[in-house]
Amino acid sequence: MSLADDSMRAAMEDPSDGRTCAEAVYETLKKAILEGKLAHGQVISQVKLSKDLAVSRTPVREAIRMLQAEGWVESEPNKRVRVAPVAPDSVEQFYAMRITLEAMAVGFAVPRMDKNDFTELENLLRAMRAQVLAHDYVGWEEPHKLFHRALTRHAGDVIQHTCTTMAQATTRYRSIYMTGEPSAFWHSETDHMAIFEACVDRDAGLASALLAKHLARTAIQLVAMLDPGRDPTPVRAAVNLVAGHLQEVSMPAPPQAQVT
Repeated sequence: MSLADDSMRAAMEDPSDGRTCAEAVYETLKKAILEGKLAHGQVISQVKLSKDLAVSRTPVREAIRMLQAEGWVESEPNKRVRVAPVAPDSVEQFYAMRITLEAMAVGFAVPRMDKNDFTELENLLRAMRAQVLAHDYVGWEEPHKLFHRALTRHAGDVIQHTCTTMAQATTRYRSIYMTGEPSAFWHSETDHMAIFEACVDRDAGLASALLAKHLARTAIQLVAMLDPGRDPTPVRAAVNLVAGHLQEVSMPAPPQAQVT
C-alpha cells in the first residue's frame, strides 16, 4: 500500500514550506493513521516506508521517534514498530490530564484576553463552521487546534506548551470520536460557542467549567464506543476537581447501550 504520490515524494526530498524531511514523513504517517491507511496495531516496516516515500532511513527513524513520543506508535521488545492500539484506560488518563490542566489554563487566561483575542476566536469558530458544512474533518482539525491554543495563550508559556502537547496527544482519540459519532460536530460547535461567550463575558469560572464539560463529552463518548458500559471514573474525577461554576454545568451522560 502506497502512502504517497509523486508530488508527496518530491516534498519529502525537498520540503518547500520550511519543514524538514523528517517532519514531512511524520505528517504523512500521522495522516495515514488518522485516515485508517495504517490500522491500529499494524506493524510498520521502516524499510518499506523508506522505499514507499522515496527517502532514506534517517528521516523515517526520526519521524517514528516523534510519533512514538506522542503516542501514535509504539516499539515492541523485538524492536518492531506498530501503530499504537486505542485503549479505554489511555483515553481516560489523557483526557483527565487535559481537563484538569486546560480548564485551569483557561481560568488564568480569560481575565487577560482582549478584543483581538475575541476576534481571533470568533474567526476560528467561523472557520470550523465552514469545514463542518463541507464535511471536512481534516480541514476542521486545524482551526480547532488553533481555537484551543488561543484559549490558553495568556496562561503562560510553560502552561500553554503543556496544554498544546496534551492536545496533540489526544488528536488520534478525537478523530475517532469526531468521525464515528454522528452528533459530534453539532455538540462540538455548541460547546465551542458557549466557551467563547463565557470568555467574552469574562466569566473565567464558567469558561473553565464549560471547557471541562466539552473535553469530558469527547472522552465519555469515546470510552463508550470502545468499551460499552464502562464508567470513565478518571474523567469524572477530573471534572469534579475543576473550580468555578461546576454546579451550573451538568456532566454529559454516556450513550445508552443499544439492545440487539
